Amino acid sequence: MPHSAIPFKPKSLEEKLVEVQPFSFEARDKQREALKEKKIQELRKELTEFPSFKAQLLPDFNSTRLPEKMVKSPTKVQPFHLRLQERGAIRDQRWAQMMKEELRQQKEATCFKANPNSVIYREPFLPKKADRSLIVQETFELATEKRAKERAEFEMRKAEKEIMREKAEEEKRKENEEREREETARLRQELVHKANPVRHYKKVEIKPSDQQLTVPHTPHFSDRFRL
Repeated sequence: MPHSAIPFKPKSLEEKLVEVQPFSFEARDKQREALKEKKIQELRKELTEFPSFKAQLLPDFNSTRLPEKMVKSPTKVQPFHLRLQERGAIRDQRWAQMMKEELRQQKEATCFKANPNSVIYREPFLPKKADRSLIVQETFELATEKRAKERAEFEMRKAEKEIMREKAEEEKRKENEEREREETARLRQELVHKANPVRHYKKVEIKPSDQQLTVPHTPHFSDRFRL
């Protein structure tokens, strides 16, 4: 930054002269021509060179050789065991056991075995008086009776509301009828034609004018008669 006390003086830039050097495109053109000629020669060489054909020798038909016969051994069946068979055997075993148990229970049920007679060794039945006090009947109220009372009160309130609503509607209807009657009477009165009375205006008094009469003069349309 320049100092504030010293006035700013821009420095002139040093002038640099551009040195002109000779140039030419001849070398570049020659290089391109040489590459082009080399490419053409390679293509010509590829087109002129063909692979040499060499035929194979004919087979000797006098000596016949058959291929050796391959004797394959037959497939040997090996025993196999499926897990499905194991599960089936276990299930059949359980089923047979269940059937045996069920048959045993049925046989035991069919065999009659009388219980020992122990009644003859017991004491005879003797009725005893109960020690409990007599049952005192208390008043009770059924839920149906309670609901019936509530329903009756509800019906009573509903009937009162219905009566009040009917009274209000009746009063409103009477008011509307009275209003319509008054409106009809008013319209009838307005529709009756009433003639207006004849108006009496102030009499017109004709008075003579105070202005002087106009004195006619001959018009002068020509400039000759003007003074």
